[in-house]
Amino acid sequence: MKPPLFDYFDPDSLAGALALLADLDRDATILAGGQSLLPLLKLRQRRARTLIDINRIAELHFTTASKEGLSVGATVRQTELMRHEGLAEINPLLAEALPLIGHPQTRSRGTVCGSLAHADPAAELPAVAITLSANFTVQSRRGQRLVSAQDFFKQPHTTALDRDELLTHVSFPRWNYGDGWAVEKLGRRPGDFALAGVVVLLTPDNGVCTRARLTVFGAAGAPRRNKAAEALLTGNNLTPSLLDAVVTQVQVETPTQSDIHATADYKRHLIGALARRTLLRAAKRARLLKD
Repeated sequence: MKPPLFDYFDPDSLAGALALLADLDRDATILAGGQSLLPLLKLRQRRARTLIDINRIAELHFTTASKEGLSVGATVRQTELMRHEGLAEINPLLAEALPLIGHPQTRSRGTVCGSLAHADPAAELPAVAITLSANFTVQSRRGQRLVSAQDFFKQPHTTALDRDELLTHVSFPRWNYGDGWAVEKLGRRPGDFALAGVVVLLTPDNGVCTRARLTVFGAAGAPRRNKAAEALLTGNNLTPSLLDAVVTQVQVETPTQSDIHATADYKRHLIGALARRTLLRAAKRARLLKD
């Protein structure tokens, strides 16, 4: 199918893009990679009277690793970040999650920030950003502001971005070496969006977990941390009985809903299985397992 008619702009500066967002008296949509947006337009599931292509804006294309962490600009492709030198050491959770996104063809065009701004509830990067407490820098002609990942995602395909704002880059905090991490998902076929997925991050200290992050995505609604499960993990190491209790809590705390792919009960079972796998792998990496 062909998309509805739209006007197309391709500014070569951030100031030009922000001026278009501010001045256009109609809905304007940012085009970065287009791997999510263009299919929706062609299927008439989304309409955009104006597309603003940001790919010629050189100042949005950067990947910067520093002592504060890792910053990724709005036009950086997912494959580019995967190939960033030393990524597995800079941020091993991000390095593990990126290959799970779609297929090589889509990753070669899709952008990191585009996936975040699209806010698909079954996408990996929003869940990883929430788990890592990433920060989003958004900008309009009115100024710049910083939004935490926890506050950025509101509802499926809905974010904290105002109509005239652009996500210019995402910043992941410096990796805490010694942390244990894992991400798991299950789709109908390799490369499909997740029926459900779980991201785990555990910080150890003297044999116990001092910080736990467990985020479920794909099952229903926006990705969300399971704070009651995190509270069970904090201050403990992972014994078999605690693992059972945490898995049960994750299943109870996470809302699920049936769709054309799976029933709510199946998703709940899947969440439990994935939570168990990720917790075991993360705990092993953090040396928090105890018989």
